[in-house]
Amino acid sequence: MQRTLLGTFLLLVAGLALAQGVDYREAARAASALARVQAVAQGAGGEAKLLAWAKEVQARAEKSYEAKAYFKATREAQAALFLFRAAQGEPKAQAPAPRWGFRWAPHMGLRHGFAPGLRQGEGWAARLAARAQRAVDRAEKELGYYRGQDALVKELVAEAKGRLDKEPGRAFLLARAALALISAERGF
Repeated sequence: MQRTLLGTFLLLVAGLALAQGVDYREAARAASALARVQAVAQGAGGEAKLLAWAKEVQARAEKSYEAKAYFKATREAQAALFLFRAAQGEPKAQAPAPRWGFRWAPHMGLRHGFAPGLRQGEGWAARLAARAQRAVDRAEKELGYYRGQDALVKELVAEAKGRLDKEPGRAFLLARAALALISAERGF
């Protein structure tokens, strides 16, 4: 009896979801991203220009969420997070990770200990500069290829290009924000 009721209930919920045309997973992702942005925005500080851009993108994300454009809201919330992080300052080097062996990462379970990416040590600054250059180049090329019309994206790419030599970490974050906004604009 309980199985029958549970099965009927699940069929009704699935039918309701299909009838409304809402992807609840996408809505949940957007709500989660917006909650993260709102939490970061409460204690945000740093460069005023970048904070203003971050708050503008956050407002866009909230409007997109209200308009039920969940993918766009998710991408805009990601861009706002990148902008808030860039406003806080240059990313710091992380402590070196063990090269071999197993380690526990609570959000990923047991996994291999090699952690590629930006780690402190030999060539950290060079790797960061190279990643920033690639991100800025990609943002510039995607902006041209997809013929982006968003003025903020153009400003972000120009700002990232200007900061490549002095602040590669911020340039990387600005370029990632631009890429997220391009993705939101094009819809994939």
